[in-house]
Amino acid sequence: MQWLIRPMAGGGGFSGKERFGGRFDRYRESVQDRGRMGEKIRKKIIAWDNAPGREYFDELFRVSKQQIIWGGNYFPLPPCRCFLIWEKTNIPEKFTMAQCEYAWTSFKDNAKIFKFSSLRTKGETHFHPTEKPVALYTWIFQNYAKPGQKVLDTHMGSQSSRIAAYDQGLNYTGCEIDKHYFDAGNERYEAYTSQTSLFHMGD
Repeated sequence: MQWLIRPMAGGGGFSGKERFGGRFDRYRESVQDRGRMGEKIRKKIIAWDNAPGREYFDELFRVSKQQIIWGGNYFPLPPCRCFLIWEKTNIPEKFTMAQCEYAWTSFKDNAKIFKFSSLRTKGETHFHPTEKPVALYTWIFQNYAKPGQKVLDTHMGSQSSRIAAYDQGLNYTGCEIDKHYFDAGNERYEAYTSQTSLFHMGD
């Protein structure tokens, strides 16, 4: 039975919005209290971007048959033939954010590029700094998974992978260290599945 696994993208502790480029200060920042002089005191973003250690990867390869690792270029992984590139079609060349993201995979296939915007559809808002589109995971599952197979995502984030797995009929297990993102992702998933439940009842 095949497992697809994705750790977080990143390498090292969070050190402020200059770490990545873009406006990461708007994520997880909210007024918590006021100081003695009445100034606003804001919550800090937790260090969700800390790179996993060797033990994480040892366990990852122990429990899985196949792996897809976003941000694999940050880690000392073996040579990869079937790497995946997500090209963000909405990011101009001279903008501060990356135009693409890289995934290391264990598949014996040719490298592939998926071109898709990093923006959500109208009326939706991002709540996670490294959110990936549902369409990206749909494309991955259609190419590398079969209905009924098990998928493990150890860094669920906004739960785009969970929504795509639901649509593709995959047996999904996910984990998320940050309760704020976990709760927000659950709300997103439940809203999506409640809208599509009638469609899936006919399957």
